[in-house]
Amino acid sequence: MSARPTLLELPLAPGAELGADELKACCADVYAHPAVRWLLDGDLHPGGKATTRRALELIEAGPGERLLDVASGDGASAILAAGERGCEVVGVDYGAPAVQDATEAAQREAPAAEIEFVRGDAESLPFPDRSFDLVLCECSLCTFPDKARAAAEIARVLRPGGRVAICDVTAEHERLPVALVGGMATIACVGEALPGAGYLRLLREAGLEPFADERRDVDADALAERVEERLRGARLLGVQALGLPIDDAIALVGRARTAIAAGALGYSIFAARLG
Repeated sequence: MSARPTLLELPLAPGAELGADELKACCADVYAHPAVRWLLDGDLHPGGKATTRRALELIEAGPGERLLDVASGDGASAILAAGERGCEVVGVDYGAPAVQDATEAAQREAPAAEIEFVRGDAESLPFPDRSFDLVLCECSLCTFPDKARAAAEIARVLRPGGRVAICDVTAEHERLPVALVGGMATIACVGEALPGAGYLRLLREAGLEPFADERRDVDADALAERVEERLRGARLLGVQALGLPIDDAIALVGRARTAIAAGALGYSIFAARLG
């Protein structure tokens, strides 16, 4: 059996495809990589903690409520939800290194908080029905191969009246340049992102009723600007950017910023409730 592709071996051409398991593993590996975390300046999603706080505010996360953080990554959002909102938090992530890093971060930063991290697949959550009052999923649903199944799983583990906040990249693909499609674009949360109406439809089809839709495009542009600045710094130092020619990487971010300014690419928070 051949090894799955690494970040440097991902298909970059438009229309290039990865298998579902390869895509999940690559996404998990990429966002756990120290170089990617440096490039994103510590924020694994647009807006960082400020956007997470807003998402938790929209779903009125409160003390003692049980919250599931889907694709919990480095654990920053789970730690915030436990520390600032008093939630009992479980984070689930596909990547074993992310689970280990998040567990260590929680033990270091919030030793008294009720936080647990487990390995699992968002399309087959390892929890019983009606296990959580709240679900948070940030900048991840857009990368899931079977988004409808993931949304159905979120609905399944929510208790009646439970709330979910989905923070994610939005994209109108017919308005995007060819460079912003393909395998690498999917890993970068663009290639398989939905338009805003697509996420709302996905939630409704899963039995969830949306009650908030808040655009945060300025956060997406701010993150892209920081990435662009760091890439230019890497070029000055003669450092290769994640296996891409540095000028190509800078040009790609520039195209993304142009698309954000045009409204073809953005970031939004969607909040919904299970009836």
